[in-house]
Amino acid sequence: MRRVSDLLRTPAGRRLTLIAGPWDAREVDSVVLVDEMRELASAAPGALAILSRHAMRSCDVLDALRLAGRGRLAGLVLPGPAGTTPEIVELARREGVALLAGASDHSLSDAVLGLSAAVRADPGLLLRRTREAIDGLGAMEGAGEDDILRAASASVGVAYAVADLADPAANATVIRVGGRPDGYVCWDGEDPAAAIVAQVVATTLGRVRAAAREAEAARERALLALLGAKDTRAAARRARHEGVPVDGWHVAVFLRDPAADPAPDAVRGSGSAGAADPVLREIRRTAATILPRPQGPGGAAGLSAAPLVTRWQDGVLVVLTTDEPTAPGGPDAPITGMAVGVGTCQEGPDGLRRTASQARAAAARAAAGQVVRFDRLGVQAILAELSGSESALVAARDMLAPLDRLGALSAHAVPTLKAYLDCWGSRTRAAELLSLHPNAVAHRIRRIAEALDADLSDPQTRFALQLACHVVLGHDCLPGTTTPLSSL
Repeated sequence: MRRVSDLLRTPAGRRLTLIAGPWDAREVDSVVLVDEMRELASAAPGALAILSRHAMRSCDVLDALRLAGRGRLAGLVLPGPAGTTPEIVELARREGVALLAGASDHSLSDAVLGLSAAVRADPGLLLRRTREAIDGLGAMEGAGEDDILRAASASVGVAYAVADLADPAANATVIRVGGRPDGYVCWDGEDPAAAIVAQVVATTLGRVRAAAREAEAARERALLALLGAKDTRAAARRARHEGVPVDGWHVAVFLRDPAADPAPDAVRGSGSAGAADPVLREIRRTAATILPRPQGPGGAAGLSAAPLVTRWQDGVLVVLTTDEPTAPGGPDAPITGMAVGVGTCQEGPDGLRRTASQARAAAARAAAGQVVRFDRLGVQAILAELSGSESALVAARDMLAPLDRLGALSAHAVPTLKAYLDCWGSRTRAAELLSLHPNAVAHRIRRIAEALDADLSDPQTRFALQLACHVVLGHDCLPGTTTPLSSL
């Protein structure tokens, strides 16, 4: 450990002069600059305090020595040349505090930086500071990132921060999650202990992030299972176990990029790829600010849980949960390039499924950069509700099931029938929609009617089949298209 006598032999210490007190009474653990006397009173034991001229104007040398002795400081450095008296010499000896004076042109900042570097370079002190910091981090099991950074900064005496990109002007060590870079721990200065502890901080943050990502992925999987489950009760139990707040009041927001061709995992929903998905990461980062906090009678209703964000079908689903029913708003501002749909406020597991279906149906009718609320869809809301109804979907699929036996035509049968019925039986208009010749439409419709054994001249039959086509295509296909999700 370094004492004052050791520091006087360093380049920074050679400009100091010992004028009173023992130079080896106490080990020097740190160097502090004191501009006010209250800072001297709160200095840590073992500190070498460098007093500014402003500090000396509010306190004489005897008072400073008494404060230093009471706090078990190693020494005091007075600004500029200074004299002594027998009383000062005796008090410094009795308190065990080394009293030093700087040169007339001695820069306080140079003294602090030089002496601090000399103290930090001491191997014994370096090991002790490093060990104490690492032991402190090891005792913080379950702590969050902010608490870990705060504790590490306090134990080493540097300010650690986390950044997505390393600042070339600062020191940095990479945070890894699953072997992949996931940000940097940054700090200033050339303290060897800070560099060692930064590695431990980065490893600790990597573990914290990995555990948080796994818990988040488990919640996503449970949410996706609930959205597609036939047995809602069992899926809801699993979701509760994974921390999904299924029993509150939910408002879903669905975001879709109309110009994007989603990959299969993105279409069907995948919780495992979320950590590497830049769109998901950005929406998670901003979900609490750019997405709606539902408005209740008393103003903004606070969320009872963090927003759930996951890939679902052809976009990103965000579920906001509150403890009380609220009237849904919309994002504070349209999200560039995204078509956004907002569902109504619904309660419980079934309500969560319903508002998610509503949000996706609303997004299907939104243009890029536009926000559409489900409760403003008018008559289209009925079809969207039917598309989200399991019983209606089963009935519609059963009604259209014979079309699967049409061979090569089966993939085009439902879109063709829908276009024909939507055009009031006009082969010409249906052909325009489908980019076909009217004779081709007529041939397809004849085969479709035969497979269904249906009389397309009957109004009730036409209505039932038209509704079934809308329900099946609205549920199984990308919004605004007739492309089945299963074919992507």
